[in-house]
Amino acid sequence: MKLFLFNDIIPNPISNNEIIVALKNTIVEYKILKEKYPDNIDGIISSTQLNSINLTENLSLADSLELIDNKEIKDYSFSIFTKYPIENFLDIETVLAEETNYHFVLNTVNKDALFIKIISSENGILFTLNLHSDLAKDSLVINSSISTSFSIDNLYGLKPNTDIIEEIIKNEELSKLGNLDKLKKILNNPISSKKFDNTFNKMSKEIQDLIIDGFETIINYKKEGFNIPETLLREVTHKNETIKELKMRDPIAKRLYFKEIDDVYYLASLENKPLKDRQTKEQTSHIKNAISILKELKK
Repeated sequence: MKLFLFNDIIPNPISNNEIIVALKNTIVEYKILKEKYPDNIDGIISSTQLNSINLTENLSLADSLELIDNKEIKDYSFSIFTKYPIENFLDIETVLAEETNYHFVLNTVNKDALFIKIISSENGILFTLNLHSDLAKDSLVINSSISTSFSIDNLYGLKPNTDIIEEIIKNEELSKLGNLDKLKKILNNPISSKKFDNTFNKMSKEIQDLIIDGFETIINYKKEGFNIPETLLREVTHKNETIKELKMRDPIAKRLYFKEIDDVYYLASLENKPLKDRQTKEQTSHIKNAISILKELKK
């Protein structure tokens, strides 16, 4: 589970209104991620009570949440800023025992970054307010008194940044799955035949990875509007019925037969590429069988 840490590093001077707008923007982007990955994101940690985190001389984090102009977002914000103080949720003693000073450079000024080091040690993400170009980065670099540095992923309230943070969360989620589940996650819960599932599970990890890479390439080509080369994917036909063929060559030539209908993938079968001396007859049989399986999957 990913934890976020409220990053209270902000430039000075700054207006209260700028803080409130930036806070609202990052909350909205956090909400998008939380709704997409409810089982992978576990909330926002604050270093201490919200009314004790002073963003300006006369504005606390609690005040800022209260002043959000959208009631739905305001109510949501109070439901997610509930994890404090930091020591109740993260191991702070290990970092304190290092006796090392950590800092972030904001507009040439060193800002204390002890809490950022703590969340980084837990593989967490920063929840930052986009109030300066130094803060509006996908990852922030933190320096230390012993001349070492590290970077930490950073959510700051703009969609392109949120897309990058989503990719990080998604990739970590995928890394914990078996390859068949990983493939189905990438394809957004396709409908697959038992024949396909069984054959896929019997393949070596190398072949499974090739299939996953092939589909990821197809999806990326489609997103970018590029033509997919026939060396990777082609459409085949049997008696006016068509189905797609994903090609793999090394280390073993394989053909995966599938179809995409209304954004749903149907995975029919996975076959060895026939040898040249019986290629036409055997491949026709593979295509025919795959189309027959596809018809069953669509029922």
